Amino acid sequence: MSTERENELIRAMAALLAGDPGASAPEGEGVYAWRLLRWEADVPLTDDQREQLLEGVEATMAAAGAAAACFAADGDVMTIMLALTRFPAKVHRDTVLWLCTRSLMEHASINLEQDGTMFIGEEFSAAEDWLNHLAPMREISDWWNRVSPIDGSIAHAHRSHLQMSIKRRQYAVLGGYVSRALRTETELSRVCFGFIPLVIEAVWSQHAELSLRSLTGELNLNEMTRRPREALLTWLASLQPVLRACPAALNAAPIDRVIESIRQDCSLPYSQANLSRSLGLTPAYFCRLFHEKTGQHFSTFLTRTRMEKAQYLLSDSQSMSLAEISAACGYPNKSYFCQVFKKYTGMTPGEFEAASRDIDV
Repeated sequence: MSTERENELIRAMAALLAGDPGASAPEGEGVYAWRLLRWEADVPLTDDQREQLLEGVEATMAAAGAAAACFAADGDVMTIMLALTRFPAKVHRDTVLWLCTRSLMEHASINLEQDGTMFIGEEFSAAEDWLNHLAPMREISDWWNRVSPIDGSIAHAHRSHLQMSIKRRQYAVLGGYVSRALRTETELSRVCFGFIPLVIEAVWSQHAELSLRSLTGELNLNEMTRRPREALLTWLASLQPVLRACPAALNAAPIDRVIESIRQDCSLPYSQANLSRSLGLTPAYFCRLFHEKTGQHFSTFLTRTRMEKAQYLLSDSQSMSLAEISAACGYPNKSYFCQVFKKYTGMTPGEFEAASRDIDV
């Protein structure tokens, strides 16, 4: 449940957007609906990261409408109030929202080296009704599976076919396959919009290095509302040179070396940006390749490794000060180490150490 302070901030956000929804939207557009979104960081954020995330919300949500955001009292949960001022049809808004939320997640992961989970609330019609929509929210993948205009089993078959064509580097056949798939569809606009996330996910499964921006640079969403089939096929054709410029295959060996290095000595100042640069990989490529290899985001894996070492050192009989343990786990700032440890274990380092001694006795 949100704190009273957070409620006040969300109320202010709703009033701001409702009072002048056109401020961040094209002139003359009204609000078709409202949504509340939530982004939860995997590990505690710094003040600079919070500030940069708040600054990035407006740009990453612009395709959907006007947005304002605030952080909860603990500083790790960002709530977004979104006035949906674009696209009258909900099925179109849902796809655009998928793109916007993925853009925000990519911004946090690549530019700020912070991974998190995105949750989507239901649409509602009146800004003042926001309090009834703080919960429940669904994790983005679960939400999209529920609202996608393409049935789950059919989407799976399409994705598998697209993945195989991309894996074989047969990029020219993508448009032909989608064109044939659309022949029997009676609601072209709905299905064409549904193909956008499906194609992007298929590409990412084979070319993790590509950013969302590089994949959607030639995607004309407004044109898709008027000429859905033609606009979708034009976008697919624009992807061919982007895909041809990619490496033929993913190489996980550099990620193996990073994993082994972290496990051997997690006290070093590891940075997603520095590691990707040293390996000659783009940040987006490094992020997705690391997740594919470990099933975890880089920051989550690093924090987990450091916290496991911290727990070992705190429960060990050797005498080390909290500052020494903090430094040994890669946290020069002792107070930040305590903050991360409390979030990860639910206990302060002192409480954990005392509990470990009780168990030993």
